[in-house]
Amino acid sequence: MSEAKHIDLPKPRAVGNLRAVLGGGPPKPAEDVIDLHQIFGIIRRRANVIVGCAVLGTMLATVWVFQLTPRYTAEATVMLDTRRNQMVDLTSMIAGLSGDQSVVRSEMEILKSRALAEKVADKLKIDEWPEFNWTLAKPGFFDGLLHPFAWMIGALQKLTTPPSAMIADQEARAKDRRAIEVGALMARMDITNDGRSYLIKIHAQSENRVASALIANTYVDFYLLDQVEAKFDAIKRASNWLNDQLGDLRDKVRDSERAVELFKEQNNLSETKGTSLNDQQLSELNSQLILAAADRAQKETSLGQLQAQIRAGSIDSAAVLDSPLVEKLRSDEAELLHKKAELSTRYQPSHPTMVNLQSSIDEINRKIDEEANKTVRGLQGDVAAARAKEASLKDTLGGIQKNAAQEGKLDVPLRELQREADANKLLYENFLTRFKQTTTEEDIQQADARLVSSALPPMIPSFPKKTVLIGFSFLASIFVGVAAAFLLERLDNGFRNSEQVEKLLGVPTLGLVPGVVRQELPQDVVVKRPTSQYSESIRSIRTALRYSDIDHPPKVVLITSSLAGEGKTVFATSLARSIARSGGKSLLVDCDLRRPSVAKLLGVNGEPGMLDMFSENGNIDSIIRVDEESGMHYIPSKGGTANPQDLLGSQQMRSFLERMSTRYDLIVLDAPPVLAVSDPIILSHFVDTTLYLVRWETTPRPIVIGAMKLLRTNGGHVAGVVLSRVNSRKHATYGYGDAGYYYGRYSNYYGYHQS
Repeated sequence: MSEAKHIDLPKPRAVGNLRAVLGGGPPKPAEDVIDLHQIFGIIRRRANVIVGCAVLGTMLATVWVFQLTPRYTAEATVMLDTRRNQMVDLTSMIAGLSGDQSVVRSEMEILKSRALAEKVADKLKIDEWPEFNWTLAKPGFFDGLLHPFAWMIGALQKLTTPPSAMIADQEARAKDRRAIEVGALMARMDITNDGRSYLIKIHAQSENRVASALIANTYVDFYLLDQVEAKFDAIKRASNWLNDQLGDLRDKVRDSERAVELFKEQNNLSETKGTSLNDQQLSELNSQLILAAADRAQKETSLGQLQAQIRAGSIDSAAVLDSPLVEKLRSDEAELLHKKAELSTRYQPSHPTMVNLQSSIDEINRKIDEEANKTVRGLQGDVAAARAKEASLKDTLGGIQKNAAQEGKLDVPLRELQREADANKLLYENFLTRFKQTTTEEDIQQADARLVSSALPPMIPSFPKKTVLIGFSFLASIFVGVAAAFLLERLDNGFRNSEQVEKLLGVPTLGLVPGVVRQELPQDVVVKRPTSQYSESIRSIRTALRYSDIDHPPKVVLITSSLAGEGKTVFATSLARSIARSGGKSLLVDCDLRRPSVAKLLGVNGEPGMLDMFSENGNIDSIIRVDEESGMHYIPSKGGTANPQDLLGSQQMRSFLERMSTRYDLIVLDAPPVLAVSDPIILSHFVDTTLYLVRWETTPRPIVIGAMKLLRTNGGHVAGVVLSRVNSRKHATYGYGDAGYYYGRYSNYYGYHQS
């Protein structure tokens, strides 16, 4: 036989171009499309991982949920009262709350404040509650183990720390523990408002159902009390200030009246003296000036109150409220607010109707503000006019006084003293009236909120919500399982189908050899059960090999793989037996001179064997044996030679193959792995073609690519790849359109039986 032909191909520029170099055509572009069949296939193949994650995650979550300490949440409700029920006119500092949502949020922040929490903590003595004071909690297992060490450390600290430092350290620890307890109480509180009403809900959480209601109700009590105390403190401060002012004004009135009487006594003046025209004018002007001063003071006071109310956002001035326009605007605003409250149950705030209503309300408020500003400007004008009038009266009075100076020089200082006394008296009376009003308000103050519903001890714990947590854990576990399934699928680095082989290696896949699941040897299946999947797959590979080169069908075939354990010896034996079983003449040669396997696989002795062929007196016919079950001829090997490469690459080996190719239809050479030794590369130059075995889903792709590159670089011709030990049922779940899919799905259609 002439030397086996092979094609010298150019070296590829990269491993990714191996397909194009070996004649497989350019690789197909990856489609950027989600393949639902592939996704469902991954889920189906990795169902055990998903189910395992779901079961394990749900079980762990269930155990964790049932180990949690249950907590109960009690709810109390208060409502901010924006109505003003004061019996007298109050100052802005003690006015009721406005209906602005910012006020509602401010009150919610007061309920969340640490100051209020500290009052509740003092009232309830939470330092005696184990759930807030960790020092009272029952020690756990590890705490019991560490207790002796903690005692020793504490004793050592007492010996090495001065008493003053110990006291300071204890005080600091007490403050820290107090802060932690109050912080724990604040963490158990939840203050909410729906944003559409003045209702504020106080939720308190505790491990004891009765304690949760007690905490919520105590919060409400201290909140309402805090509002009353705030108003009382404001009124108290106002009363103290007015009382101090009244003392000074009282002294001024007394001194001014005494000065008038003393001046009269010193100058021998009486009440009826001075009946001239100047005296009458002076008396009338003095009265007008006093009235003008009082009117100016009253208007300045009204102006100041109105400006303070405008800054506070609460307009209660009679000067504004008595306006018919404001009265109508207030009425329109009330109707719009009522309509908005009715429509708020049907529409969202962003609805056009609600937006238009809010715009109308804002427009009314703007008009009210404009009317208030007009009133302010009017009062400012009145104050200016009153001041001008007072100044004018003073000027007129001064002129008359000059004219009357000749007639009664003594009347001028007397009237000045009297005027000062009258002004002081009027101012004193005004302050006395305001002081009485403020003092009266001390006894009628009410909180700006009222209790709507007290908290009752809840019957069902609010935490943990076992069903929700377990259900969520179940869904999360499924998600984790699916993620793990896709991760495992992504990390799977083996070949599963012919498309992957052709895309990455650039050579065709000649067939898939299913694994044998019964308790029998695969090489025996082709003889004993010729209708099995395994036997049919071997016949399919024979056919593909025969038509791999129609003009010159290969007669000498090399069987090799990347690594050991991929089933090349079993496949080579099965292929040779299948040919012999079908009436052909086949010869199996064990060319693995280091670790021969054919003799062991067939259960025979390795002598005489392949090494005897290389002896000087070697008789080829004496070393060829016949398999009784199939009629296959084979040459085993004993191994143990020191120079297998020299023997396999010798001219004697080449002559042997040429001579045997004339006697047999197919010669199968069982060679060692490519990455283990260079024997397959040497033999590849003596054969017609090479069949490359890749273990399905197991052999890493980079290893196969590297071995194929090594074989191709050294001139080896590969007819195709055979995927060995394929799990037919699992392969069918991938949905690949090859023979493996058929075997897994429709194996009984032509009478094939599962191997």
